[in-house]
Amino acid sequence: MLKDLTIPQEFVLLALDRETNKLKSIFRQHIALYTVMACLVELSLKGKVQFEDDNTVTILDSTPTGDKAIDRLLEIMTSKKPKKVKNWASYFYQHWYKQREIYKLVVESLIEKDILKVENTEILFVLPKKKYVDVASTRNYIVEKIRVELLEEGNVEEHTVVLVLFLNAKKMLNDYFSDFERKELKRKIAQLKKEKVFETIKSIDKAIRNMDAAITTSASAAT
Repeated sequence: MLKDLTIPQEFVLLALDRETNKLKSIFRQHIALYTVMACLVELSLKGKVQFEDDNTVTILDSTPTGDKAIDRLLEIMTSKKPKKVKNWASYFYQHWYKQREIYKLVVESLIEKDILKVENTEILFVLPKKKYVDVASTRNYIVEKIRVELLEEGNVEEHTVVLVLFLNAKKMLNDYFSDFERKELKRKIAQLKKEKVFETIKSIDKAIRNMDAAITTSASAAT
């Protein structure tokens, strides 16, 4: 079911949209790392980890969720000493093979759900290259779900708000919403943050901003 998609699955699906991201080379360069961070956000939503006030990630429950990508991240984190959000971002930046492993698990999960289809193409008729096709038009479903819940009078799910926060940090909302819609999204989220029912969103929002800053710092240090 489309409604059962996780934050990393939705993120990867939108990130693989070549029409919107084809010119964003820096973004595409770190798509696997962003995917790992999306998995971390999903772990928080599932109550598996908690973002403390000092940005340390505390593991609350290490039992598997049944999602291969998320469980792999949880397994890695459980085997290490507790770290702050920025240190986890730096850790995975340095261990690129682990970020690629988790990213591939997310892509494979979308293929298994018949949401993505792999097509083999060639660059300049010589170099083989994989192309991922959104066969179920799920990108449109995700965008419309955000529009209905946050721009209209629909029921607002915590998952949708967190997805918008994550996409906004990567400047991906620009690809699917007008200037007016983006302003309204930010206004609605600011309003929701004041409501007690969405108290957890504040810590996730802070963690997302810390992730982004850490990835930018790591990338700058490597150049």
